[in-house]
Amino acid sequence: MFNLANSHRSIRAYTSENVDDELLNELLMTGLRSSSSGNMQTWSVIVTRDEAKKQKLYEAHYEQPMVLQAPLVLTFCSDVFRMREWIRVNESKQSFDDFLGFLTGAVDAVIAAQTICLAAESQGLGICYMGTTWWSADDIIEILGLPKGVFPVTSIVLGHPAEDPPLRDRLPLELLVHQEQYQILPDAEIKAAHAAREESAWARYNANEELREALAEAGITKVTDFYTSEFKYSKELHQRVSEMLVQTLQKQGLWL
Repeated sequence: MFNLANSHRSIRAYTSENVDDELLNELLMTGLRSSSSGNMQTWSVIVTRDEAKKQKLYEAHYEQPMVLQAPLVLTFCSDVFRMREWIRVNESKQSFDDFLGFLTGAVDAVIAAQTICLAAESQGLGICYMGTTWWSADDIIEILGLPKGVFPVTSIVLGHPAEDPPLRDRLPLELLVHQEQYQILPDAEIKAAHAAREESAWARYNANEELREALAEAGITKVTDFYTSEFKYSKELHQRVSEMLVQTLQKQGLWL
């Protein structure tokens, strides 16, 4: 288990080989057995194999080729609709149609997704999470026909790898783990702790000639410049997506 978890790579290129239903169901069952708040399991997953539907998801996910290459796209959702339907048919007092209900389901969904991903990797399959699920939540809701009370929180592509990428760099554990209470580092320690990550990331960016030229033209000289630029996660993107998410949560009945 330690070896499996420590050897994770995001796979962005896939063969055309299918993932059979029996294996897929076994993977999904591991998600079903995952931890869940109150054992309510307020999450759902939509399995997409259909090429026409994948084409729509490809467009929603900013045209990432792996969406079309991989045989499967799994969209994990916070789902209080199913819980509320159970409550309704039993004529019990309603609840969960609020932001806390959404967050509870979102955590459940991500826990299930990660369990499924680890199980898939144990079988030699590749996965890649797509953060663009947040960016296009409104479009994905329409594409997948999600009712009120259901909201997409993360997606993965799943299939047989067509690449064997090296392990990506990670931050030092000391930056993420705090003993007893949160520790705020002085500036010098922040720079020192990020130095190795900056060096390796900058080398990777510059290995791509097209990206190197674009960064130079934009006057980007540091990894942190890149992260907040139009090439990655600009403030304008964050503002636009944040406003859309609030509006879509309201539309889905999950924001008070």
